[in-house]
Amino acid sequence: MTLLLLVALGYLAARYAVDWLARHALVVSGAEYLVLGMLLGPQGTGLLDEGMLDQLTPFFMLAIGWLGAGVGMRFWLPLLARTPGVLFRVGFAQSLVTLALVAGATWGVLHLVVGLGAVEAALPAVVLGAIAAASAHEAVEVASRRLGHRNLVVRQLEVATGTDAIVAMVAFTVVLALFHRPIVGTVRAPTPTEWVAITVGIGLVGGWLFHLFLGEERSPDRLFIAIAGAIILTTGAANYVGMSPLLPGMLLGVILVNTSRQRDAIRETITRVERPLYFIMLVCAGALWAPSAADGFLLVLVFLAVRAVARVGGARLVSRANGLLPAFGPRWGMALLGQGGLAIALGLDYLTTVNAVLPNLVFTAAFLSVILTDLFSAKLAHDVIGELPQTMELPVHATTHSGGH
Repeated sequence: MTLLLLVALGYLAARYAVDWLARHALVVSGAEYLVLGMLLGPQGTGLLDEGMLDQLTPFFMLAIGWLGAGVGMRFWLPLLARTPGVLFRVGFAQSLVTLALVAGATWGVLHLVVGLGAVEAALPAVVLGAIAAASAHEAVEVASRRLGHRNLVVRQLEVATGTDAIVAMVAFTVVLALFHRPIVGTVRAPTPTEWVAITVGIGLVGGWLFHLFLGEERSPDRLFIAIAGAIILTTGAANYVGMSPLLPGMLLGVILVNTSRQRDAIRETITRVERPLYFIMLVCAGALWAPSAADGFLLVLVFLAVRAVARVGGARLVSRANGLLPAFGPRWGMALLGQGGLAIALGLDYLTTVNAVLPNLVFTAAFLSVILTDLFSAKLAHDVIGELPQTMELPVHATTHSGGH
């Protein structure tokens, strides 16, 4: 009964609330569902107790895998090929700056203040860096749609949110592989490199099976069944081997969008189902959140402060180094402050990891960051996009240096 109510809530939110908030209030919906989950969970009314949340774990893990597939659908190769290479260079560089600064600062707090060992502190520190690298693609979409135009910085922000997702997922996968729980009963446990290869292989096999069983099917119902089956298979396999379903889901989405003639129908199906699943995931995440101990306040504060500085300052430094500061403006990194659902997915995935170190504290950082940034992320993106000319082109020296157009 509770699951049916959550599904109904997710459907109604996706059908009515999201578009209304985006049009009238310029707000990316998400934080309010975290608060709702907190009120329904053990810390609130208790309508969603721990036993019920345990039963819902496969459901919101499916939502995480589905979110990964939705991210992968944004990487259509013909569009990427028409994008100047310098935009990707800037996007990856600012992502890596954020990851490195946040991971380094939080590792220092965990090792020097909390008292974790140098190696033990690396796991939650890198996970926090991966969460910090994630940014809200929806904020850019809402802002550009509200303004009714696209300028150069819109494309850069779209590229940056995509590179943010890649960096976050890859870093999360690699650190989970490095700290993977030993498997009892095997002749030889896989190495971290092999765990990464297994994770990538799950996504590639999921995409291959989609085409093997569906081919050029055009029926919307059969498309939905095939897509759902592929994502369920990919998510389940990743969970079974103790790895995150985010990267396999993203690879599955990349394969679907680039190898199927039904690209638009597949994208519409994934988006339509992803929204209600996303809001159900947020409600479950809010219910699972529990306040951290007082000694965790410093870590969360450092995470929030360093991430904000790294996002804005890193974007400015990278664009200046590539000769793009006049085109993007000094504040364009503010449009990347919004965290979005990927941050919650990473935190929730880590919270359910068996060998996680300080999972609740890491999840608290992601939880509070989403609540603090999602309410005004679209407004920041709107200000950044709106203050720049619509017709500005890439500087000649930047285009020439990038080696492409």
